[in-house]
Amino acid sequence: MNRSRTSPTQLRLLRHLRQQAAGQIVRYEDFADLGFSVSALASALSRLTQSGQVQRVGKGQYRVAPAGRFGPVPPSEQQLVQSSLRRTTRDNQTYPTGNAVFNQLGLTTQVAAEIEIATPRRKEPQRIGHVRIRFVPSQGDVKPDEVEVRQLLDALRRLKRLPASEPAAVLQQLSRKIAALSASDKQKLVRVAKHYNPATRALTGALLEGLQEPKLAAHLAKTLNSLTRYRLGLSAQALPNRDAWRIQ
Repeated sequence: MNRSRTSPTQLRLLRHLRQQAAGQIVRYEDFADLGFSVSALASALSRLTQSGQVQRVGKGQYRVAPAGRFGPVPPSEQQLVQSSLRRTTRDNQTYPTGNAVFNQLGLTTQVAAEIEIATPRRKEPQRIGHVRIRFVPSQGDVKPDEVEVRQLLDALRRLKRLPASEPAAVLQQLSRKIAALSASDKQKLVRVAKHYNPATRALTGALLEGLQEPKLAAHLAKTLNSLTRYRLGLSAQALPNRDAWRIQ
């Protein structure tokens, strides 16, 4: 097939692909705005692939490969990882977490060679190139609009285990990020925190109380055992109200 015989459907798909970042991998759902049926998409993309105008990277994954000195440039490891993550998280019950996210949030300087995905169902690890994708249990049912607060809560939950960081400095940064949340997102933070372990709930409550949110903090205080102490290695300087929340 040559370009003169390219159908209008194929031309629209080709234009859409060329509008993406160089070599970006796209999926069927990325063409939804064009209004084509799945069968029409599959047929057109198959013909574009046969003609060499489009490269099929994997099942349902396509790209326009940038031209290099020695032919089409293959997809990078990062592009393959990002495509895999989009497939993994499209059910809205999973979300990225772990050190890769904490690095993006400025909580650790360590660059993670492993990507973590929180998921309600057990899944086997995957490997793409040198990058390992590991699946960890999510805390309670996940809703799409909860990802931001869940990532903050995940960081609080791992406060003592964040690499290349000091817990006191991380706590200060997390306090600033929580302070920047809208009123509705702070309420969401409290609601979601109730699915987390007691130490995380205590830390969240202490931070909210320090941010002059006593009503929100009180909701979390009610969920805690008054006799339990949480050994998190935080000084009174790092968390002035730690004693009230039985944090050590």
